[in-house]
Amino acid sequence: MNRTDSDEEKKTPAFQMVIDHLREQILSGGLAPHASLPSERAIGEQFGISRMTARRALLAIEMEGLAYSSGRRGRFVSPQRLTYDISRTVSLSALAGKEELGLTIKVVSQQTIEADAALSAKLAVAEGEALYKYTRVFLLKDHPAFIEEEYAVARLFPGLLDHNLQQSTTTLMEKEYDMPPHSGDITIRMRALNEDEAGLLGLPTYNAGIELEQVIYGANGKPFCFGRQIWRGELAEFSAHAIVRG
Repeated sequence: MNRTDSDEEKKTPAFQMVIDHLREQILSGGLAPHASLPSERAIGEQFGISRMTARRALLAIEMEGLAYSSGRRGRFVSPQRLTYDISRTVSLSALAGKEELGLTIKVVSQQTIEADAALSAKLAVAEGEALYKYTRVFLLKDHPAFIEEEYAVARLFPGLLDHNLQQSTTTLMEKEYDMPPHSGDITIRMRALNEDEAGLLGLPTYNAGIELEQVIYGANGKPFCFGRQIWRGELAEFSAHAIVRG
């Protein structure tokens, strides 16, 4: 190391040096997806810093989406983020099965329910109308990425739950029921995971997640499906194409 490098290193806080080192290891492939990150103690010994400082650096790496926690097992390298262009598609599940993504779907539950006040408002149906509800977990190379809970107006899709739901339901609705999606209203927010959501995603209860809600409309302008996705924050990346009108 030359004098310039040494002087620069002295100017860089130890906290930032650890972050830069771990980031470089992850982005260069030196640490593969799901590989264990060094412990707070190991980092402290390697860089001559306190465990508290090491913990702050590891948390910063998590906040960048480069790592995830798994309870007492420690921290691990995150898979590559799944980019969802919300201006181009209303169904991320249409990408399932593409080998390069490694995206698969697991059906957790499916049932027929009655619309409550909130769902009747979103789907423009009467309270008590029959809705299909199904919950699925989307896995990115066998790693839980997000949970999806969808509600579809049952009278529009008779026998929907008899179909294989390990596929894009919007594609299924288009092919089997001649109900293609025409547009969608999307809301994205951060919130804490409840116990069931955290369990399905392998995260601690009340861990922060990203919630995406979407109402899907047909060509007649009427809503026919409402969905809610709960994402692991480190795997979510949303993009959109904005059109500025004068």
